[in-house]
Amino acid sequence: MFVTLYGLAHVLIWHVLTAGLGLSQPERLGLGGALAGLGLTPFLARRLDRRGFERLGRVFSWIGYTWAGLVLLFVMARLAADLVLAVSFTLAGVPPAPAARLVSLALTLGLTAVLALYAFIERSRIRVETVDIPTTKDVGPSGVLCIAQVSDVHIGSMNGRRRIETLLKRLRDHDPDVVVSTGDLIDSRAGLAVPVTEVLSALKPRLGKFAVIGNHECYAGLAPSLAFMERCGFIVLRNRAVTVPGLRIVGVDDPVAGRPGESARNEARVLRGLSDGVFTVLLKHRPEVLPGAETRFDLQLSGHTHKGQIFPFGFLTRLYYPAHAGLFRLARASYLYVSRGTGAWGPPFRLLAPPEITLFRVGPGRLDPGGQPAPVASPAPVSAEEAPASTVTAFSDRRS
Repeated sequence: MFVTLYGLAHVLIWHVLTAGLGLSQPERLGLGGALAGLGLTPFLARRLDRRGFERLGRVFSWIGYTWAGLVLLFVMARLAADLVLAVSFTLAGVPPAPAARLVSLALTLGLTAVLALYAFIERSRIRVETVDIPTTKDVGPSGVLCIAQVSDVHIGSMNGRRRIETLLKRLRDHDPDVVVSTGDLIDSRAGLAVPVTEVLSALKPRLGKFAVIGNHECYAGLAPSLAFMERCGFIVLRNRAVTVPGLRIVGVDDPVAGRPGESARNEARVLRGLSDGVFTVLLKHRPEVLPGAETRFDLQLSGHTHKGQIFPFGFLTRLYYPAHAGLFRLARASYLYVSRGTGAWGPPFRLLAPPEITLFRVGPGRLDPGGQPAPVASPAPVSAEEAPASTVTAFSDRRS
């Protein structure tokens, strides 16, 4: 489906440019060849990455993924330009002028450039979101715990050492008690070769750094990804819980790491064995809540959606994950927070979905954070106490 839409977008670009510029037949053929070559570069970049050609893969990644992002922005700009011209001619009560195609092309190219510049800048500016989480549970002598979440950093050809150094500076500025990564720290095999283990391992929060695997750790190779994360100083939680002063952290694997249904069974098993009375954070890459599990934790931290990363893809990701971005209220005063992600996947653009580091200040007396009403879990005969083999829980869009 994606490849078909991506190909049709290139056909649209070819048609717009040839019609707007009045190209000759040889020029049309040349343009078609150039567009075909550019369109194939993201796929070639992935192939080079898998074959271990790191430097060449990085070059093709920047060309290919930047181009893929520009294609999307061009299509959006074209629709907007045509709409503006159609409304203008309608209001003026005159038919489209002969030069309308050229005007539309100029508007499209100008708007594409503006959107691309804005989206590139937005990607580079990591926001720090602060969320208060009230609790009656004891979180230690200070009375407040600060948990920093990063997610979907996607270390690789497009997100290298410089970006990680920027991320670490923002984290150090806020001095959290604990740092957690909720999956996709690594983007691909190329990420395993990025020289960031030394700088990441130098970050030593008071209570430690913890991580779970996402789908991209599996794509990059699970064993080398785990070794990379451990060299970076993370304790990787694979279907287990750890307790630090004032806090219990539970981590579960992404479903890609196992057989169908295995992730739900493992999560149910781990949560079933927990005692009450300790503030519990569940780290889970995908924003899915196992029915009944929300009574076994206080806060679930997830990512994966990127909030669509580039508008209007957020509408599509919301179809798969209605708990899509931000804070959601669950049962018994528990919460789900879905990060927009700290890095970017593919194109070096973010449009109306800025990257974030999220700081959670947990303790008695914290202000009510509000939060969106959680989408209602689809009915299923599953709970944290009994999880049959097959279920991956999704949310419906129905509100109670």
